[in-house]
Amino acid sequence: MTLHRYRALLQLMQSAGNIFALNALSKWARVKTMTKEILQSSDLRALQVLQDFSPGQLNQLSRSMTVLNVRKGEVIYRPGEVAENLYLVLGGEVGLSLLGSKGRALRLVVLSPGEFFGQSALVPSWRHVGHASALRESRIGEIPVRILVEKVCGLSWKNFSALTENTLKPLLLVSLRRAMYLVEDLPNRLASTLWEYASHPEASKKGGLLPLSLTHEELSGLVGASRPRVSLALKKLEERGFFVRKGKQIMVQQAALGAYLRREYEFLL
Repeated sequence: MTLHRYRALLQLMQSAGNIFALNALSKWARVKTMTKEILQSSDLRALQVLQDFSPGQLNQLSRSMTVLNVRKGEVIYRPGEVAENLYLVLGGEVGLSLLGSKGRALRLVVLSPGEFFGQSALVPSWRHVGHASALRESRIGEIPVRILVEKVCGLSWKNFSALTENTLKPLLLVSLRRAMYLVEDLPNRLASTLWEYASHPEASKKGGLLPLSLTHEELSGLVGASRPRVSLALKKLEERGFFVRKGKQIMVQQAALGAYLRREYEFLL
């Protein structure tokens, strides 16, 4: 297992922060009219993102990757679908969107040739949490992530997936929850933040009791709202039975809050 192989794979992981979104809107179904073609290694040599790949790795990548010819408006994947493949923009443009509750949606990024997406597949048994679609006629490379890791990069899938499960997944979850703040109302942003802190090992041991340091002022900084607004929103959450107060501390009612968040944001828990 060489440093060169790790560096090559890390090139593919650098844009992992681009895979934001939620599961709420099922109206975007995958469109089945894509056509496929075989990829030539010459299509890959000029891409900056693959500069650390050896000629042998590029040949293996071209043999393992399928090209999807996608028309404008076609969906590449949607929230909730099992994430098994990694994608590379070879031509055209792909839009990644954050889908929130109550019909909210936000375009987060437009990807150009040479950019990877679909990095949810790097975490075993995870589902796509974003919505990806072609903004114009595009060519997209598609490769099963396990083949990429094992055959192209020469790494053990077992070791790699254990690493991503324990390092990449927690980072992605926090990033996704923060991205959610762009489209969600304040009570839901606070509910997500309370859940995140209640999931910490020390809080879990204490039945969801949050630390004294998590004050209204600290919460206001985390969710990007004034302290008075945070206090009003917390009152609404308390009335819904999502937490109780223990002196100056908050004790999250994990069953009630967890059930609510699973309905709203299943793939962010």
